[in-house]
Amino acid sequence: MAKQGRLLSTGGAEQKGDDEQQDFMQQAKASSCQEHPRAAIPEVPAGPLVISAGWGRTGTSSLKVALDQLGYSPCFHARFMPYITDLFDAMYDFAEGRRPDFPAKQLFRQFNAAVDIPAPLIPLVLEAYPDAKVILTVRDPEKWYESYISSLLWLYQTWLFKPFAYILPMGQKLQAIGRWWLVWEFGDDTMLDKDACIKAYLQHNAHIRATIPPERLLEWEAKDGWGPLCRFLGHSAPKKPFPRKNEGASEMAWQIVRFIMRNPLAAMGLIKYQHKGPLDFDAV
Repeated sequence: MAKQGRLLSTGGAEQKGDDEQQDFMQQAKASSCQEHPRAAIPEVPAGPLVISAGWGRTGTSSLKVALDQLGYSPCFHARFMPYITDLFDAMYDFAEGRRPDFPAKQLFRQFNAAVDIPAPLIPLVLEAYPDAKVILTVRDPEKWYESYISSLLWLYQTWLFKPFAYILPMGQKLQAIGRWWLVWEFGDDTMLDKDACIKAYLQHNAHIRATIPPERLLEWEAKDGWGPLCRFLGHSAPKKPFPRKNEGASEMAWQIVRFIMRNPLAAMGLIKYQHKGPLDFDAV
């Protein structure tokens, strides 16, 4: 937890009391009801116009699909890391200390939006794109914790994943990134201390609230649906229902298996994978 605490303190964020957090949420939702200008979405991306600063398991999959439907494709989501070879390899090298920095501006330039960003990279992506609109996806802390340990942590620690992680280069990279991700967030890769994990989650949210200008920030829950999101981005709400996407542990595991089955040489590190087509939950 020490590393997380140092990071937050450098941003000047302090943990807010319950009353202050409630006041902020009310103000954020009120401001999100105002119309915002819509930025033109380029055919060739020049970097994220929209960045989700919320941690995983806070509705990021639903938000990714919603942003795709609003025209912000390609949209980054951590589920697709094996398909984004340049970013995946750079993230692994950065996590393992093989490179001193992570070129967030260069590597995220290929996206019009970015959600479910690995937690250690969120500050770097926000710094690289200071004009992007920021969405803080939030969830009840207790439900967030239970969802995190039953999906991401389970996938990282399950014995089913171990042979893949030890045998295939792709698995070794995912294992290393997963541990780096968890240690950065919580100080270890077990998440056994529930109170400490929830405290870290709340501190992260407080840090985002304290450092992102209110006019650039929307605090959003998946249950809020199209309304606040579209007003914040300057879009008319689609007539179709808001997408509800919940990628659990089994779906994540199957996605990894599917990649290996379809791209065995790339999974073994014998060739460099080159993805073509959209990064779509139903296609890859």
